[in-house]
Amino acid sequence: MENTPTSKRMISQLGHLFHRFSKEFILAVILAVIAAVGYEWGKNWWKQEMLRRNLKAVAIIEVLDNHNKLIAQGSGFFINSTGLLATNAHVIKGAADVIAKLPSGAFYQLRSLRSVDDATDIAFLQFDGTETPSIRGIGNSDELQTGEKVFAIGNPGGLLSTVSEGNVSNPRRAINGKIFIQFTAPVSPGSSGGGLFIESGRVVGVTATFQKGEDNQNLNFAVPINDFKAVLSGQGNIVTGSPAFYVAQGSLEDNRREWDKAIAYYSQAIQLDPSYADAYIGLAGDYYEKAQYELEVKNYEKAVQFDPGNPDARYYLGTAYEDVGQFDKTIGQYLTTLKLDPNYKDALRDLALVYVARGNKSEAMKLIPQLAKLNPGMSQELQLIIQKQ
Repeated sequence: MENTPTSKRMISQLGHLFHRFSKEFILAVILAVIAAVGYEWGKNWWKQEMLRRNLKAVAIIEVLDNHNKLIAQGSGFFINSTGLLATNAHVIKGAADVIAKLPSGAFYQLRSLRSVDDATDIAFLQFDGTETPSIRGIGNSDELQTGEKVFAIGNPGGLLSTVSEGNVSNPRRAINGKIFIQFTAPVSPGSSGGGLFIESGRVVGVTATFQKGEDNQNLNFAVPINDFKAVLSGQGNIVTGSPAFYVAQGSLEDNRREWDKAIAYYSQAIQLDPSYADAYIGLAGDYYEKAQYELEVKNYEKAVQFDPGNPDARYYLGTAYEDVGQFDKTIGQYLTTLKLDPNYKDALRDLALVYVARGNKSEAMKLIPQLAKLNPGMSQELQLIIQKQ
């Protein structure tokens, strides 16, 4: 092309145009990088904010018996600000009272049981509280996809606010006719009843640990949150008047020392399930409080009949036989208790006391070393009693 003034001007304009577009292109790239970094930062900030909110709402659940003794510990989470908490039914099994403790140091006393059912492993507990922290929200477990990222929050071994991250392995794993969410985020005993959350911060399941296989490997499962939603809406299969529900209500009445009301609840449970050992144990304890010892014995015998491998039922039957003066049977039940659980401190002590009462100090002394390992104070007290005989 001829190098004319016009062509020179065109070349100059093209150079300026290329230079201008290059700057805009570079600026666009920079802005795109900033936007991408900002998006990731915002996404991570949101995730952390949702975790912080949910951590505040996940509580340690302390389960107490009629003697105010801690018998179990698990997790649960508040779903609203008025004290309604969701957990697994097995977490509160045998409870006379339940306390919910939060990471903030706040704790709440159980007011009532909204729903409890062993078959679905679902429990809703109402605590005294009007400003409880609550989770981000309730998700839809039916929409979970394999590989989706999840976060499990619980209190394994009483360690508050433990978070583990993983993925959904199978959103609908069938086990014994029930559907669970299987996921890879590790959970341990004490985490049962905690929440399984997706990245939005919404809860999609209630964690439960199972053991399977010879190596007792813990597998990670959760009860789908849609099962819990169905209960709240009244559309689920759970029946508020289930045997477990009435036993739990009876335990609460025991804690209030309302023996007749408790007896009525336990009796309702037995009407629904005549082989429910826990209901007979509850009844027997109430008849003991009412000094109706023959009925105490009768109901503990029923409990042992339906749950012969339960060391608690065996021990309490032994105490009932002692109440009616049947000491041979008392000794037999205490010995069976110790076969089932060699570290049962109360059975060791009470067996030794029965031996002493019957003049058999040598048999009582044989129990001292084992008791000393488990409870030195109880052992020393027992030795003093034996020495005075």
